[in-house]
Amino acid sequence: MSRLCFGTYAKILQSVMQEPNDNQAIADLLLGLMTDNEQVIPKVVSRLFNFKQEVPKAIVAEASSPRVVQGAYKYFNEKIVAFLNPHNKDELLPHMTKLIKDDSTITADKKKALLGKATPETLAEFLADTFLYALHRPNKLPTGDADKKISSELIAALNDIEKLQEILSRFPRPAALEIPEEVESDELTYVTELLAAYADAEGIAYLPKESLTQYPKYKADFERRRKDYYAAETIRRGSRDVFGEKDPDQFDVLKDETYDGVIDVHSQDFPHGFARLNKVMAQAATIRVDKCLLSRLPDWIGASEKKGVCHILVNDKRIRGWVANDE
Repeated sequence: MSRLCFGTYAKILQSVMQEPNDNQAIADLLLGLMTDNEQVIPKVVSRLFNFKQEVPKAIVAEASSPRVVQGAYKYFNEKIVAFLNPHNKDELLPHMTKLIKDDSTITADKKKALLGKATPETLAEFLADTFLYALHRPNKLPTGDADKKISSELIAALNDIEKLQEILSRFPRPAALEIPEEVESDELTYVTELLAAYADAEGIAYLPKESLTQYPKYKADFERRRKDYYAAETIRRGSRDVFGEKDPDQFDVLKDETYDGVIDVHSQDFPHGFARLNKVMAQAATIRVDKCLLSRLPDWIGASEKKGVCHILVNDKRIRGWVANDE
């Protein structure tokens, strides 16, 4: 997603922070500048990271206060820059600057002002200015046409199978998202874990993405995993067009069903992370996700989508990657 907002900014930062770096920890760290380090409600954190709601107005308002503006550089230098992961912190500037450059909704003057501080020497200032700007930008993903949203007619038909099937058939599978050539900011977490799994199998400490051409097996696997991820992302976005903001969120139901179906396999012992990845992917392809209404929409949920959901669960830190500490 080439759109600067709280969610995309937070996910890039999350990928290069030392642990704890789960969604809650990153949200508390970033928003602590405005909230005096009070914990943000977990439900709000989840919705912010999944682009389901805007940043609370009180936080946006406080982001413009003299206290925050004047203290932002010091806060980012002491609380964030000092705790970047030394193994991959060099990836921060390239990914954050690409996000800004690729966002067509940011004016040329604003891009110039932000990118002018995108240097290692002024990293804290760059991160602070970009974050405060991101807070004022839309975070919630737009939904599709209103006439596609689920209606009370569907709810009433849940106990009438023929009627339900007739209604569900009105919603064709959404057009597949194009897989970008370069890894997007919202892919960084699961991509980092994939590369760690490949490195673990080779018995090396780190395998950069640029080196995949030297390992045809892993390069092919990496391309398949990105295809699966975007298959799941296609469904996630299409779900909003059909079901809108209905509770429970049907993509969240799909994530829960997938997690329950693979976590026991994930918890088993494996010789290395790549073996765990392959076993979990094989399991994901076969599980049933009947509790999720999306599974009843013709051609929406298949093996690729379920495998892709696993990568989204890695992004969410519900699945803690593929390499165990003792492997």
